[in-house]
Amino acid sequence: MTTFTITTGSGKPVLGLRETPMLVLGTLSGMGLGSQIAELDGDLGGIISAEIQERGFQGELGKYFTVELERPGIPQNILVLGLGSPEKFDRKAITRAIKIAVARAVKLGCNKLTIPILPNRQTQGKLNLRGQAYIIREAVEQKLKDLNAEGALEVEFLCSPQAKIHLVRGLACKRMNDKGECSYSED
Repeated sequence: MTTFTITTGSGKPVLGLRETPMLVLGTLSGMGLGSQIAELDGDLGGIISAEIQERGFQGELGKYFTVELERPGIPQNILVLGLGSPEKFDRKAITRAIKIAVARAVKLGCNKLTIPILPNRQTQGKLNLRGQAYIIREAVEQKLKDLNAEGALEVEFLCSPQAKIHLVRGLACKRMNDKGECSYSED
């Protein structure tokens, strides 16, 4: 069973992030971590940026690595996931990235993954939050079905209060047309 939750926060790195079995950090090609993720990285002793440097990670679509942490009050695993180029950030890219995140969560035995939706994100002009939430929900459900995964997986969106309404509407969407417009009924 899959549940989707939306947590709002502010005032700390990544909107007040706390402990979670898996934190998913998406990065676009050549764009770096961004200020909020860089602040979180600093709080973690620079482990994310050190791994990016060591691996030569560039944010290419489908490339990823996982950092395992063993301290209370912080994420247990951080999945750094390439989203590809900003120009090609679309439904296919989101679907591929989320399916990788779900597969990693299942493989590592995580019952929850947290996806921060940051303000002023670099993808906001390409696909609205409502559309992104719909695509994420669809990809999570399909990958869990493909994996024939047992147990529950919670997908938590960590966002600002302003983003919450768009995510709620996207998760409630039943169908989406090519323009990214949602239908909330089955017909």
